[in-house]
Amino acid sequence: MQFLSPEGQRLYEEAGIDTEMMQALEKARDEGLLLNRPLMSPEGPLLLQYWRSYDTLDRWARRQPHSRWWRWLLENIGKGIGFYHEIYQPRAAEAIYEHGTQPVGPALFSSLQHVTGGEGHSQERQRRFAAASDARVSAEPDALDRGQ
Repeated sequence: MQFLSPEGQRLYEEAGIDTEMMQALEKARDEGLLLNRPLMSPEGPLLLQYWRSYDTLDRWARRQPHSRWWRWLLENIGKGIGFYHEIYQPRAAEAIYEHGTQPVGPALFSSLQHVTGGEGHSQERQRRFAAASDARVSAEPDALDRGQ
């Protein structure tokens, strides 16, 4: 959400979408939402989300209450608010947490492995993760949607 004017921010706050959204997203954990991180930017609130798959996100977004919020945004275009979303679908990822660092993001719902310092085998691990992901998707395309 981007607040393009104080009036836009007021309009959004009066709509009560934020409160309803947080409640709905808590329930969405049963439907494929792995993690929701509310953040604030200079332009307005952001939600950083991780979903089990694109299909689970798409299914959730096409139902109530999300579709009602979308309609509200479309009805209020030009009234001091803006909205955008970005979707990324990685095949493999790696995050290294140095000693004493608290895991964040995907580390809160993914499997973790200890890596010995100085190993320097990131590219090898990335190839292995991508191959395992490709094999899993090829063997059972909807396995991620079922949470397997």
